[in-house]
Amino acid sequence: MADQNSQTDDRVIVWFDIDNTLYSASSKISQAMGERIHNYFVGMGLSHEEAAVLHHRYYSQYGLALRGLKRHHDVDVIDFDRKCDGSLPLEAMISYDPVVRKVFEDIDRSKARVWALTNAYKPHAERVLRILKLTDLVDGLVYCDYTVDNFSCKPEAEFYQLAMKQAGVTDPSKCYFVDDNRGNIDGAIAQGWRKCVHFCEKGLEAMEGGIMKQIGDEPLDPANATIGDILEMTHAQPDANGSDKPPFTSTLFRPSMEYQPRYTQPFTLTEAVGLDVSVITDEIARLHNSLRHLRETQEMLQDYQSTESPGTADPEVQKALDENEVVIGSQTERISILKMALAEKGVIDSSHYDILDARTSTNASQNSRPLETSTIVQENGYSEEQEGEGVHL
Repeated sequence: MADQNSQTDDRVIVWFDIDNTLYSASSKISQAMGERIHNYFVGMGLSHEEAAVLHHRYYSQYGLALRGLKRHHDVDVIDFDRKCDGSLPLEAMISYDPVVRKVFEDIDRSKARVWALTNAYKPHAERVLRILKLTDLVDGLVYCDYTVDNFSCKPEAEFYQLAMKQAGVTDPSKCYFVDDNRGNIDGAIAQGWRKCVHFCEKGLEAMEGGIMKQIGDEPLDPANATIGDILEMTHAQPDANGSDKPPFTSTLFRPSMEYQPRYTQPFTLTEAVGLDVSVITDEIARLHNSLRHLRETQEMLQDYQSTESPGTADPEVQKALDENEVVIGSQTERISILKMALAEKGVIDSSHYDILDARTSTNASQNSRPLETSTIVQENGYSEEQEGEGVHL
């Protein structure tokens, strides 16, 4: 991360929340975290019913359950972090998304800085940014310091003021903000932050204070932008007055260039834009289905390694794990290219098409055909056998 000393920097700042904003709520990290916090309460000697009540009460009253635990139970915050945030298997739950990185890369750094603003503790925030390969594109990080007595958090005014102070900003109109929590957006607006965008993956679920919540069920303020995909940051969408404009002024973003993939792909972004929308969405669904099976296989192979040959890696199993990681990376990147193509075509209705593989009426996991049947792929001489389908169990 770049030097956070920005006292003389007059550029605007684009603040990004991290959890459930830079990655999808479909990862179910909030559920995994909620379960760990609940178990922490139970570990203090509370019944499951008492734990559930206190968990939600502290979250609602203090913004974070830990603040209530620290205030009323004097818990060891480092122990809490180790058992809750620190125990999350993040590497198995989220992965690098070229789409998100490209949005960060396209922000014109001569006009804007990029900072992260999170209610998480520093180790968790840095870990997520590292997995998403965004560390080098984030100029600074403002986080909740669990070790400080009575530390503040979003949506409290003190936390936004602390963020501005750390970033060296005195004019709130220079602050742009993206967050998945409506209350956090309202808190930033109350501080005079210039442009606040609510990242809302409508239809998905997330856990807040130990309670499952349907995302998008709260009324939205039409005066503020709402997006369901990070790509909508740079693409036009209807605003409250019926005009088309991106959530942030387009001058903050450099002209988009052809995406350069890390893996060999059967098509370029430009070629993908030329495909029919139905072909693209079917292929996204098919790839998500493949990825789900590959990740399930990876978990089984890893479990086998740890139970059957602890301390010594079975070469055949390790080979399968390594091959699958390459296929997972390639297919994940291909999904990102296809999502970018949809955005270029003006189709950004839902950010995460993985819902299609379970709910589409055409049963995409069985009936959709891979893109190698298209003309552009045949001309390129690409076949999926060149990449391999990975090892499935």
